This record gives sequence, C-alpha cells and structure tokens, in this order.
Amino acid sequence: MKQVFIFLIFSFSSWVCFAQKNLSQQTPGVNPMAPYPFQFELKMSTVDLSNIRILYAMNATDIGNMETYDDLQCLDIGTHFSRYYSYFVFNNDSLASIWIQDNPKVNDEYRTVGWKGPMGKYQGWSEYIYSEYFKDFSKKELTEYTRMPNKLSHFDSRCTEPLLVQNWEISDDTLTVVGYLCQKAACQFRGRNYTAWFTTDIPISNGPWKFGGLPGLILKVYDEERQFVFECVGIENYPKKFPIQMHDAFTQFKKADRRNHVKLKREAQENYYRLLLLPNPKGIALATPNEEKLNPYNPMELE
Repeated sequence: MKQVFIFLIFSFSSWVCFAQKNLSQQTPGVNPMAPYPFQFELKMSTVDLSNIRILYAMNATDIGNMETYDDLQCLDIGTHFSRYYSYFVFNNDSLASIWIQDNPKVNDEYRTVGWKGPMGKYQGWSEYIYSEYFKDFSKKELTEYTRMPNKLSHFDSRCTEPLLVQNWEISDDTLTVVGYLCQKAACQFRGRNYTAWFTTDIPISNGPWKFGGLPGLILKVYDEERQFVFECVGIENYPKKFPIQMHDAFTQFKKADRRNHVKLKREAQENYYRLLLLPNPKGIALATPNEEKLNPYNPMELE
C-alpha cells in the first residue's frame, strides 16, 4: 500500500510568532475566541487501536501550504471505533501543556499562550475545528464532542445519534488523490449537495467528518458551493498499532439532542459576547459588553 508522510515539526518560538501574526490580522467580522488548550495532564482513555491515520486539509487555499488550511484534520480508524479530530488543535494543546509545565508560576493571563493554534488561516473558534467525532461501529452510533469558545466551557456538549450512512449515487468519473485512483459519488445530506471521491484500493467505508458508507475510503469531499472542502494530504500506515484515545473530560460534557446541540453552537457563534455577560456556574459574568461584529453561523447541516 502506498504511503504519504507529513512531518509537522515546529519550534515553539516560530509557533508563537505565527499565532501573534494571525491574531493581529483584521477581518470584516470576527469569530468567537478559541478555547483554552486542553492541558495534557487531563486523562485520556484508550478506546481502540489503529495502524492507519489519514490526514485531511480543510478548506485549503493552496493544498501544498499548510498555512492556507483552515485546519489539518486526522482520521484514526480501528476495529470498533474511529476518531476524527484536529491535528492543529492536538498539536497546540500539546505545545501549550509543555510550556505550562515548564512555567508553573506564571499567572493565568500568560498560561493561555497558544490558544490560537500553531498554524492555519482560520482565526478563533469553529465547531469543525474544536469538535471531535467518534464513530462506534459496535453500537452503530456517532458522537460529536464540542469544545465551546473561550470562557464558555460550561456549555461544552456532546451529541450522539445513529451512525450515518449517506445515500450515495456512484458514477464512473475518476480522479487521482495522493496517488490513489478514486471514483466519484454524490449525495444530498442535511440540506447540502456533496461530491465525494473514494478509493477501493483502501476498502474502508469511512471518511472525514460524518461521511462514510461507500465501498472505499473517501479521500476528497466537498459541497456544491465549495464552502466546505476536505482533501486527503497524507496516509500514514504503521506496522505497530497505536491507541485511539478519548479525553476523559468528554464524559463531563452536557448531553444534548441534535436540535439543541445545533442551537448551542449557533448561540456560541452569533451571540458569544452576550453569553459572556451571563453569569457562569460560579455566578460571575465573564466579560464587559463588546461591540465587535461576529461572523454569521454557517453550519454544514442545514436541516
């Protein structure tokens, strides 16, 4: 089987400079502030083992330049579970945790170093960057764990629904993605029309985000307006299996049905500053009024 490897090694100083550069850029609207890093002293549990990791660029302007991605995302696939998550967030959490451990006496203002993330053009919070998606093949369930924006962790939530299978129509069109010959498929899913390219050379019925259900791994998928594009940029095969892990903190996230989960995410995106003014569980308002214009909520799921 072919292998494409991506090596992501950054020095801490260049990572901080890049984050500061991105934070200083001005946009017509702003996104809610990204959450504080998950500190790695928080426990993680192993739910399965895997020997394959697929890396996807999300909304890349230039597929050869990671700084133009909204995010770099990983799909780890095991026998019983798969995990889909942000590599940039994972890397950022790791670097921030090391920095905090090496600087235990700094005050809270500086303990937040790195919450932008080490790379990527997207600034601030996005549910697609700060959510993790676990597919449980045994129970035929998909659970989304969403970390809410900065200072809104008391709204962190999880939503479980039946494992999704899109109703794909397969055609004879082909495309090569990272060296694999792919076949075209199309579907309508929750209000958007999608095109996917899958390869039967990797006979795994899975893909990025919530996509799956084809007779091969999905290596590229996008909606017809190309507002959301996921494209494989690397496949890593390991002779020795590695753990698929889940943060124990996820078990404390509030349960929500899909309707309320979407409502929470919309509120976080469009009314972030208003939510900060509400008392948190400790009875304290977390911010003063802010007149910054927030970007509108643009979910993948319109239904």
